[in-house]
Amino acid sequence: MRAVNLLPRDEKRERIQGARVPLFAAFGGVIVVTALAMFLASSAAGDATNSRTELQAVEAAIRKLPKSQQQSVTQGSLVRERSDRVAALAAALTTRVAFDRVLREISFVLPEDTWLTSLDATAPASVVLVADGAAPPPPPTNTTATPAGVTIEGATYSHASVARFLARLNLLPSLENVRLASSARVEPLTESQNGQGTGQSQSGPGTAESQAPRRPFVTFIVSASLRTEATR
Repeated sequence: MRAVNLLPRDEKRERIQGARVPLFAAFGGVIVVTALAMFLASSAAGDATNSRTELQAVEAAIRKLPKSQQQSVTQGSLVRERSDRVAALAAALTTRVAFDRVLREISFVLPEDTWLTSLDATAPASVVLVADGAAPPPPPTNTTATPAGVTIEGATYSHASVARFLARLNLLPSLENVRLASSARVEPLTESQNGQGTGQSQSGPGTAESQAPRRPFVTFIVSASLRTEATR
């Protein structure tokens, strides 16, 4: 007997082609995904390389910068600088003289029959602090340092008034070592003794008064030192 194929040939070919379509689609998807993954990997590698190159360039530029010659500031140096500033302020305050208070105290004890013609005051020398590692300041050219004090010149009508003024100055809290440097009695000359009325006859109610001797007075010079409390 002979075998005969009763199925149509076209239907068999279509079934074979229909079974191959899903296989081709799956294979194409795998290819697309693989290509995309390779592209992303290459892009990431390129970005990493660029970033690494930029980092190396920045590090090289930093290494080329000149190094600072100044030493790093430490906590100890800050504390030492603060201590130096506090000490300098304290030294400035100790040499500060409240001359307004000294003048006010002198005006309180000045007798009514006494007047001042001059008053010279000398402030104490300021203290110069030298920081650690710094060169000391040059010595002063003037070797005779003037102590802090006041020199008072004035006049009154008697030596008793001068002594009274000295006693009052000794009671002031701002002064010490009050001493009388000099005193002199001054006899003023009349107009006739000055030669203004010699050889001339004057008459009138003011003639006798103009030729009367003027009141003598006593000039004095008093020196005193400033107390330590007066400079604070």
